Amino acid sequence: MNDYGGFMSINYFIGLLGGLAIFLYGMEMMSNGLELVAGDKLRVIIEKMTSNFFKAIFVGTLVTAIIQSSSATTVMVVGFVNAGLMTIYQAVGIIMGANIGTTITGQLVALNISAMAPIIAFIGFILHSFSKDSRKASLGQAIMGLGFLFMGMEFMSNAMEPLREYPGFVTMMTKFENPLLGVLAGTLITAIIQSSSAALGILQAIANQGIIPFKSSMYIVFGFNIGTCITSVLSTLGSSKNAKRTALAHVLFNIIGTIIFIILSVFIPIDKIVLSFSRDLPAAQIANLHTLFNVATTIILMPFSKKLAELSISLIPGKDKEQEEMSLQYINKSVSKDAQATFTDVRAEINRLLDIVSKNYQYAMDILIKFDEDKYDKIFQTEKVVNHLNKEISAFIIDSLSLPMDEETSANFVSYLRISRDLERVGDHSKNIADVAKLKEEEKLDFTNIAYEDLQTLNYTIEVMLEAMLKDLSKEEREKNTGIYYRKMQKDIDKFRLDHMLRMRDRTCDPESGLLYEKTLTSMDRISSYLSKAAKLSI
Repeated sequence: MNDYGGFMSINYFIGLLGGLAIFLYGMEMMSNGLELVAGDKLRVIIEKMTSNFFKAIFVGTLVTAIIQSSSATTVMVVGFVNAGLMTIYQAVGIIMGANIGTTITGQLVALNISAMAPIIAFIGFILHSFSKDSRKASLGQAIMGLGFLFMGMEFMSNAMEPLREYPGFVTMMTKFENPLLGVLAGTLITAIIQSSSAALGILQAIANQGIIPFKSSMYIVFGFNIGTCITSVLSTLGSSKNAKRTALAHVLFNIIGTIIFIILSVFIPIDKIVLSFSRDLPAAQIANLHTLFNVATTIILMPFSKKLAELSISLIPGKDKEQEEMSLQYINKSVSKDAQATFTDVRAEINRLLDIVSKNYQYAMDILIKFDEDKYDKIFQTEKVVNHLNKEISAFIIDSLSLPMDEETSANFVSYLRISRDLERVGDHSKNIADVAKLKEEEKLDFTNIAYEDLQTLNYTIEVMLEAMLKDLSKEEREKNTGIYYRKMQKDIDKFRLDHMLRMRDRTCDPESGLLYEKTLTSMDRISSYLSKAAKLSI
């Protein structure tokens, strides 16, 4: 008898694992299918429709309801913040909405249509397998996943039915009426599964068998909302500080909501309130509790959304290196100065831009000789900084032209506006050289020794021009030095181009390598030209 009982216990455990596997697979299939149906539109919606806080909440709710995963929505948002496409303040609104949208899954599970599950799965299979339209096929995948979800739910419920006969297990479930234990259990379960919807489904299956008291379920549900944050936290590894702050805001939102509800539960019978408007079905009661928690927490914390963002910023202080580079260091837009003082700041910022551009050019020439993936990535990151600084400096100069000033100062401002543009174009051509280096590496191409010697000669000339620009020389000295070397540059390039044509004619040079060499010559020619123009304009 004991052996038989043990055998039956193993069978039930295997049934539970099988049911859980089908449930999780169904959820993943449904989520992926719905995401494919939506296509890239979801990302566009998130990126574009966040102009105000209420729109952000609506978008977060809508997108999460579609893809059935608050974690996926939050991860997308973290990515947008990391890319600079969204502020942390906009992100907080979407996160709040995502928490509301994720309650849809629990409500679906609570429909109790397990008997229809095989038919739902079959309809989805037919649509997925035989539809020529990719969207219809993806919709079929989502429907099939929904069917599997209900079948998994039924398997889990049946497997856990015998647990009602084990007093020890039932007693253990009642211990979760302790708020701390309940929240901790819910947090750990969801952190492991990495899906609050899946964890909620498992809890609903247990509850349907009458094994766990509703009050115990309540605190576990609160913990689910904290545990689901683990996915967004993990997605910020190696990301910017703002991305980390976004994930932290997600954690803080759910922790604060949990604390509020635990305190309220001391004074208000939340469990009885939920039971009063819910069907006499444990799964539906848990789904309604989950919905109430997330909707109420959003409403309560909505007025404090900015404070929530500010709290995450204060807990993760400082700026990212990239943010510091992107920021104007000598120009302070909030401080009013006269024209001369303002121009001094502009000049200092332009010199900083020149230094950044100079270093990026050196990186490009380095990888042209010996390719380095990290340096290549650094060049493109720095190019973003150069473009941003040029935009900010140019806008500031244009605004500053409205200040009272004489004609000479006005002309100087205009000259430095042009210098900023010229330096930005030097950055563009440095990037072009980096692209040549990348292509040369990927295609296993190389230049001839003569070609490398030519490029080193030209590089030396540009380095001298950059040095003259960076030195604290008089305008006359700077213009003279750069002018001499620019003229030398032109003669050398004309000669090297002719020599190159001869090598191509004699077939001593690979044609593909020859094209890359020509592109490099053109970029270096343009760099020297822009530096020469900048030197003439500078004071």
